[in-house]
Amino acid sequence: MTFLVGWLEKGIRILAIVGIAYLFVLFSGKVFRGLLLRRLVSARGEVRRRVDTVFPLLQSCIKYVVTFFAIVFILRELGVDATALLAGAGVVGIAIGFGAQTLVKDMVTGMFLLFEDTLSVGDTVQIGDVTGKVEEVTLRVTRIRLFSGALLTVPNGEIGRIANYNRGFTRAVVEVNVAYEADLDRVIEVFQRVAEEYYRSHPEIVLEPPLLHRIARLGDSGVVLRVSLKVLPGEHWGVERDLLYLLKKTFDAEKIEIPYQKQVIYVKEIGN
Repeated sequence: MTFLVGWLEKGIRILAIVGIAYLFVLFSGKVFRGLLLRRLVSARGEVRRRVDTVFPLLQSCIKYVVTFFAIVFILRELGVDATALLAGAGVVGIAIGFGAQTLVKDMVTGMFLLFEDTLSVGDTVQIGDVTGKVEEVTLRVTRIRLFSGALLTVPNGEIGRIANYNRGFTRAVVEVNVAYEADLDRVIEVFQRVAEEYYRSHPEIVLEPPLLHRIARLGDSGVVLRVSLKVLPGEHWGVERDLLYLLKKTFDAEKIEIPYQKQVIYVKEIGN
């Protein structure tokens, strides 16, 4: 009877440990989120993205630490020597560190990505040959939502060069091909007029007047003109699409030809 009472008391204490650990993780997450939300009332978008990146990592660390200590206390209740367990865990950790160098590399790179603010949740980035929106950054992996909708998971250790389109500003670069026979001075005047009208009508997006590069190069079928506009981060794709649409409409109205490949077929009749 005494044996059963002893195990019953241990079971109650173990349940209490589990309950306290669960409540601590739950309420600590809510407290941190509440404090951050109050700080974010007047925060800028960059701060919001930074918090959205760091908060899941902080919550995950709290969960792992609390879980670890809860397991130690439970094992102590079961009569297992926690001191020997911690010493063994240190030795095992060193062995795993040597055997799992890729994992260690991923985590170290993840720490630098987070602390140096290289990217944040919500940023549009290009990593290698893929471009997408960052949905999650952890110590081990970074998850990117591609334009196609696919979720790409990239180990942090494989991340080399990162192009972040949400830092500072971007440039919208538009090139248009016009025929060699066209009046170049007139085409350049129309080209610049369209770009400047777009700049004046979108002051909330375009940061500086357009820079007309005139002739960018001489192509196989025409002269390539180029204009660039300094715009807000991540807005360059939309500006490029808008300008191409306006230029096409204006060139059609001004009878300016945009060359395209033509195929001429001659049919010769051979008499009997």
